[in-house]
Amino acid sequence: MIRILLADDEPVALERLELAVACIPDAEPVASARNGRQALELLRELKPEIAVLDIQMPGKDGFAVIEAIGAGDAVPEIIFVTAFHEHAVRAFEVHAVDYLLKPVAFDRFREAIDRARARLQARTADARFAELQKLIASLQASSSERDAAPAHTREVWVRTRDGLIRVPLDTVDLITAEGDYVSLHVGQRSYLLKDTMASLESQLDPALFLRVHRSTIVNLSRIDSLRRLGPRRLSLVLATGRVAPVGPNYVDAALDALHARRWR
Repeated sequence: MIRILLADDEPVALERLELAVACIPDAEPVASARNGRQALELLRELKPEIAVLDIQMPGKDGFAVIEAIGAGDAVPEIIFVTAFHEHAVRAFEVHAVDYLLKPVAFDRFREAIDRARARLQARTADARFAELQKLIASLQASSSERDAAPAHTREVWVRTRDGLIRVPLDTVDLITAEGDYVSLHVGQRSYLLKDTMASLESQLDPALFLRVHRSTIVNLSRIDSLRRLGPRRLSLVLATGRVAPVGPNYVDAALDALHARRWR
């Protein structure tokens, strides 16, 4: 029986991982962790053969858990799960068994476990620890590279009546304020996200998104045309046909971002 440690701070995602393990013969979840600190403690205490780690968790993220493994600790095979595509290259750079995107498909999860099982049979504990040292060096190097350049959020998870849905932000046409929420408009659909305009704006790539009103952020690539409404009044027509008014204080910034010539 192969023993698996599961770590994810999202209850729905953690429950899905537990169900995925239950579908695999000769595999059992020895414990579940809700944050990186707890995951590290359970890893040291229970010494599982496989650790399935969410990359973004409170306290320590999945990469930080790996960095904290010492010479006296058990070295499991690592499978990363996350909602974010941009972590993929880094995950494989640190010699992870696999990298799975949420929501994790059960067949892909089983493939990852089978791959981890094969690696366990092929490598000794000493070989795994030697590879771990290379893994930590890669993490530290890539961490320095990340610190040199700001990262922008590329996708978000929003709640629906059926669960969670991933929304890549480059597919969003328009973002509007909705009280304590923001509304992400994607084509003819809209998704409510618990966030503020100021907070979300700080996470977005300014080369792609622009605040054009106190309650509106637009995807610059979705703008088809401009409409002049007055000396300091402007509206933007999106590819969907939706019209977004530009606040008077945002007109100059909008024209500059769109490289549009000012009229007299």
